[in-house]
Amino acid sequence: MMPDVIATPASKPWISKRRLQIASGLVLFLAVGIATTAISRESPDYFRNIWARLDAIWEARVGEWLDSSGPKNPKLQLEEHQRRYIAEAAQHQSKGEFDKAAASLRKALALKGSRQNVARYRLAKILAQQNQTTEAIREIQSLLQRTPGHIEGMILLGDLYVHSGQLSKALEIYRESYLREPEDIVLKRRLQIVESRVRSVQPEAAEPTEEALDPTQVLINAERFISGKEPARAVNLLRGAIEKAPDNARFHFLLGAALVQMNRRNEAIRAYEKVVSLSPDWLDGYIRLGALLESKGRDKDAIALYEKAGQLDLNDIEMKIRIANLHKSRNRKKIAHKILLDLLEKNPRSSRVLVEFGVFLWETGKPIESKKVFLQVLEIDKNSAPALNRLAWFHRRDKESLDHGIKLSKRSLEIQPDTPAYLDTLAELYYRNGESVKALPLIQRAIELDPGNRYFRLQLEKFKRASRK
Repeated sequence: MMPDVIATPASKPWISKRRLQIASGLVLFLAVGIATTAISRESPDYFRNIWARLDAIWEARVGEWLDSSGPKNPKLQLEEHQRRYIAEAAQHQSKGEFDKAAASLRKALALKGSRQNVARYRLAKILAQQNQTTEAIREIQSLLQRTPGHIEGMILLGDLYVHSGQLSKALEIYRESYLREPEDIVLKRRLQIVESRVRSVQPEAAEPTEEALDPTQVLINAERFISGKEPARAVNLLRGAIEKAPDNARFHFLLGAALVQMNRRNEAIRAYEKVVSLSPDWLDGYIRLGALLESKGRDKDAIALYEKAGQLDLNDIEMKIRIANLHKSRNRKKIAHKILLDLLEKNPRSSRVLVEFGVFLWETGKPIESKKVFLQVLEIDKNSAPALNRLAWFHRRDKESLDHGIKLSKRSLEIQPDTPAYLDTLAELYYRNGESVKALPLIQRAIELDPGNRYFRLQLEKFKRASRK
């Protein structure tokens, strides 16, 4: 007959061999920790290294066992494993164990986490160091196919082409890199060297019908004109160059910059539209065009542009912040709030994201929550001028802590001097502290830097009236 109650299986003993081993390990770990802490007063560096190793053992062995009881996020596990393989590769490389380092990086790549670019770039560099040029080129090409704007990868690919004697390909990739990083002096020198080598091996034309265009020299001269506040000369030079090379995106980019300097914004917009059509993966082109669209009140067009640009680099924080701010300016605060929360979830230790979130909370009438966020920013980055300035502003109504607010404000100006908003904060704090005379030169300097700001002029009048009393 079937029993009335199903027999209960025998329970496993709570004290097992495995658990005794772990308990012994914990006791030993704590004993050594206490001992080294006591002795480290005499020899801190030596025992600090020992403690670091014990810490690593804890994380790798004991920590893993302790975490095994709770549910795990497979995606987070994958990311952690990939990070460890990359760190392991760096250790092997520092010891000269290049084959082991390459093997660890290949394991990291197989996991397909968010650090694919880092692992592939480092693998290509190791292969290049080992003179495995063909394999290194293949890895970098794969990286650039995934992320076309990876500037370090582009430069490495150019170096590899030079090393393998493929000068024309090197010249092409260096030129493309220079379009993205025109301020890089080392890259500019690389480009000039390869251009001269290419010219030296190419037969000269018998009788050229017109002077050949030198793109590098055009760019150098145009940049000189723009930085020297001679935009008209830059425009004339660049338009002549564009007639000969209409598909050179860098020419159009600098043309847009010169036209902005001349306040010809509609023409500048057309120039930057040409940039993004010729080079659709050039983020700086999208940023310049978006800023111009914002200045013309075309927020909807700017949002669409930024969202398109955001697809080029899903980890681009700046682009998403711009989108959030545009939604906020159009009174779509719920959308802006959601974008910022998503960014915070993915980048919880980003001071840039936290500052924007703190400003958002402030502007939406949540000062207490805002203050907490700015304090969190200072825990991450004690030199965050925006956080120091905002926290200083919180003290403007609290007479007991005005002195502390003044200290915070002064610190923000040490980090970012001549910032109009920060000058206004310090001036306001001096005014609240009964020191209006000190406030006057600060607000006058803010007006010099931002003469169109009506609020600063109202502040000046307020401080003048107070100083007369």
